[in-house]
Amino acid sequence: MPKGYLGETCAEAIRTVLGRLGNRASAEEIFNQVREMGSWTEDHIWQGLMEFVVNLPPSYRHWQGTHLEKRFLFLREDGDYELYQPARHGRYEEGRRII
Repeated sequence: MPKGYLGETCAEAIRTVLGRLGNRASAEEIFNQVREMGSWTEDHIWQGLMEFVVNLPPSYRHWQGTHLEKRFLFLREDGDYELYQPARHGRYEEGRRII
């Protein structure tokens, strides 16, 4: 698995970028900054932006090995991403809100 220029994973880079952008940003904003942080393919970055979303049911089917504990993105209705906060966003199971 490729690493970023500072040894980070793509997921770590996505988390870092989202934090830098104030914990809310569009997919394009995140993608553009992550692309500058390592040698990941464009497809790898886009897939990361889906794989780590807590509230996207299809991602649980496609990435069955990615457990809820590893998911850290919340996809807003307007299409922006936020860092997932259970107290704010609720609890999810298989991409569906349960609380």
